[in-house]
Amino acid sequence: MTKEAIVVNTEKGLKAEVIRSEACAHCRGCQIGQTERLLCDLPEGDYKEGDTVVITLSDHALTKATLLAYGVPLAALVAGLLLGSAIFKNEIAQATTAGVFTLAGLVWLALTEKKRRQSGSFECRAQKAEKDV
Repeated sequence: MTKEAIVVNTEKGLKAEVIRSEACAHCRGCQIGQTERLLCDLPEGDYKEGDTVVITLSDHALTKATLLAYGVPLAALVAGLLLGSAIFKNEIAQATTAGVFTLAGLVWLALTEKKRRQSGSFECRAQKAEKDV
């Protein structure tokens, strides 16, 4: 996934700034989707405030984010449904178990989000944009 960004001057020097789009607001799988704007470190190079750069999120990181966002809750739902049907004969109790497991999966994702962010696996990479001639 690639996105254009603008070089801005911050307290910590020049950074690439990306503004979250509506599509990112719904997914929130990567860092770009987590906040209104994202500041990325720039690699070595000659940048000026206002330059356009391209931010890249690797396909691996995008796939991982998608699997986490959709796979964990789905797996928790199925596990809860299977366990609930093995323990309870009542369909309401089975559905409740599935719901509780799904909620637990979502809570686990929320609690481990900070650790995933700090791991750097969803970091963005910036490079100068090619200028059209």
